[in-house]
Amino acid sequence: LCATSITYPYILIKSRMQLKQSKNENERYKSLVDGLRKVVAEEGIAGLYKGIESKLLQSVLTASFLFMSKEALFSYAIKLLLIVGARKSLATSK
Repeated sequence: LCATSITYPYILIKSRMQLKQSKNENERYKSLVDGLRKVVAEEGIAGLYKGIESKLLQSVLTASFLFMSKEALFSYAIKLLLIVGARKSLATSK
């Protein structure tokens, strides 16, 4: 969440630069720094974080699914190792 909060202004400016911008040359973002300055001047600091709620939700859900998948994979791996180990011990005891 911290990384998302830090990098979000960059992502916002980058995506705005990729969109078709105004025909007025003065309104266009010429660089990242220019975009940051214009957003802060026109929308304030809060403008840099406009729409961050959905990005944070995406980050939380992604992390949740990642941890859930890791735990499930770990559990299945342990079960598989126990089965393989049990078969080996049965084969050596015969």
